[in-house]
Amino acid sequence: MAEPRSARGRGPHPLPLFLSLASRSLAEQPERLKAVLEGLNRYQSAPVSPPMPAMAELLHRGGVRIMEVGGPADAPPLLVIPSLINAPAVLDLAPDKSLVRYLADEGHRVLLVDWGQMGRSERRLGLAGLVSARLMQLLAQLPGPVSLLGYCLGGTLAIAAAQLLGPRLGRLGLIAAPWHFDGFSAQARRGALETWASIRPLSAQLGAVPVTLLNPLFWSLDEEAVLAKFEALSRRPPGDPQIGWFAAVEDWANSGAPLPIPAARDLFLKGFGADHTGTGRWKVAGQIISPERISAPILDFGATKDRIVPPAARIRRSGVDRRDVHSGHVGMVVGSAARETLWEPLSNWLRHR
Repeated sequence: MAEPRSARGRGPHPLPLFLSLASRSLAEQPERLKAVLEGLNRYQSAPVSPPMPAMAELLHRGGVRIMEVGGPADAPPLLVIPSLINAPAVLDLAPDKSLVRYLADEGHRVLLVDWGQMGRSERRLGLAGLVSARLMQLLAQLPGPVSLLGYCLGGTLAIAAAQLLGPRLGRLGLIAAPWHFDGFSAQARRGALETWASIRPLSAQLGAVPVTLLNPLFWSLDEEAVLAKFEALSRRPPGDPQIGWFAAVEDWANSGAPLPIPAARDLFLKGFGADHTGTGRWKVAGQIISPERISAPILDFGATKDRIVPPAARIRRSGVDRRDVHSGHVGMVVGSAARETLWEPLSNWLRHR
């Protein structure tokens, strides 16, 4: 798991672009700009959260690891697949903000994928290759039936892995997982392609795509919301615990190992550009991946206020248990109501067989 960022190196990254965004957007609103900068200062000055207890490595393939979270050793495994873009820490943020440890305490045998610092071999793999050459080879070493739970882009990969598992699949849970990229606005899809064109040359020199180059794309999906959260932070009284939670989430959002260039290319060109997943053209291990081919039960959680994965981008297959959480992309997992609106119903659904 990635180590927490020090306060000195805190973002949002790249910081000059964030400051440029704030200055440009709030040039005619000096009081709001002042509040955003005050919120930024509060974030950067907040104590760094202590790391969560380390997890033991169960399996690895190249630079990708499966970590043992906890739960009964003889229970069917539940493999949690986080997004490729950020570290998995949002699923294990703090003692009372950890979805994966909650599920383990509820009696599920929880395993967590840590994409980690992918090595040279992973850097040659696209999204399909990460499923076939990493996830599936790790899953082959686990006893069946195996249930999968994917968050964000990890959910997209989980759909492919679920189909390839076939009868070994127990259940498939999805949290804010994009599948139909035509569900993103035309502006967002156009912005994604422009982002890829701008970051591709530098990424080629670096050998991978760091999170720093991807953050401006996420900001562009709702620039007002990005600024408003720092403005709201400036109104918190000193010592308010919410400042610490804000800092922990923001540290996570600026963390993560660099994304392999082929995987980034797939996300931008085959995802945002051509919607290969939603139009039935994404092939993994020789199979066209389609949610309709998965016979096991599927639960799809989405956030009604999600600006990263809008509701229209989720899978549309009939027969899916589709549930909406009135929150945002991150708040649905670690917000104050997450236990009641996501954790508990998810655990109950996984337990029901």
